[in-house]
Amino acid sequence: MPINAAQLNSIVARTGFPIEKRSQVIATINHGLQGFRDYKTRGYYGATGKNVKKPTAAHNPPAGRHDQEGARTILISALCRAWITGFGQAPTLNNKKDPDSAFFNFALQVMAHEGIGKIHEHLEAYWSKRKKTWLENDPN
Repeated sequence: MPINAAQLNSIVARTGFPIEKRSQVIATINHGLQGFRDYKTRGYYGATGKNVKKPTAAHNPPAGRHDQEGARTILISALCRAWITGFGQAPTLNNKKDPDSAFFNFALQVMAHEGIGKIHEHLEAYWSKRKKTWLENDPN
């Protein structure tokens, strides 16, 4: 069941975001949630502009779930932006043998409500790709 506004407000309050930043944090997360929900569902637009399941009668999409890595990336990026907006510092992930970080506990609650599993693995994969991108684009 997707997260609703009351649950999101409760998570943001329990995490300890500053009161004056909460509305901006919630708006950032809502934007990420909307992008995640739009991207994770496979849909096509018909000739009239309506969202349809198949663009033509002859279209045979592959069976099974499609890759949702892009949708998760949108949501995780929004959670990171919300953390930076609220606390003014980059989020940290936990090390393998350390207890979970505050950011991870926050992200876990939002992602679990959206039906995402293996949250540790997804966050670590996002972190490794992001670090690789940073190193590739570093001018030094």
